[in-house]
Amino acid sequence: MASNEGSNEIRNEIFWRNLVIRYWYFVLIFGLLIVGAIIGFILTLDWYMDYSTIGGNGSYTFNDFSMRTAILWVLFLILWILLIVVLPTLVVGGIIVAVIWFAVLPPEVKEEVKIRSKKEEEEEHMKKRGMKHGGSSSGAFGLLTFIGVCIHIAVDGNWQTPFGSLNMRYFLDVWITVFIWALIIVGIPAVIFGIIWFARKYLR
Repeated sequence: MASNEGSNEIRNEIFWRNLVIRYWYFVLIFGLLIVGAIIGFILTLDWYMDYSTIGGNGSYTFNDFSMRTAILWVLFLILWILLIVVLPTLVVGGIIVAVIWFAVLPPEVKEEVKIRSKKEEEEEHMKKRGMKHGGSSSGAFGLLTFIGVCIHIAVDGNWQTPFGSLNMRYFLDVWITVFIWALIIVGIPAVIFGIIWFARKYLR
């Protein structure tokens, strides 16, 4: 039984490996789409901070917000991110998936993808049943960013400065700077490690 499961996993790995290698350019396009979404998120946040009348064009401090203005500020920020970043990303991603599925993949490959995806979903569901999951990588990245923000503020000499003395633009600029550096520090080694891992595992 265990040998059959092992052979099935090997066959699945070979199938997905061949699919990725054959259509590598679509994988690259999806990677660029994710990078574009991250850049779009940062630019949208920066634009909203400057032009939102609710936030006083970035000049507001935390002391200037009431519960009403704080909720409105966050709601409109979410709305603009959905309209400018999330919706276009989903549309472009959906178009790419549709092109791959309906115009690129041959019928036999599509049928094989359906079968293997269904089996893997069932196996994954069985593995997850009754299991508790710990922290996620996104939580670790968020913690790293928070620590970086604290260090940046301390280096600026504002460690003991009251929040009311610093406007929202300052905190946003600090967060964007630390976020970009965190992406560079974590992202570049992760990409290099991922390429090496993929090459050693699938291109041997």
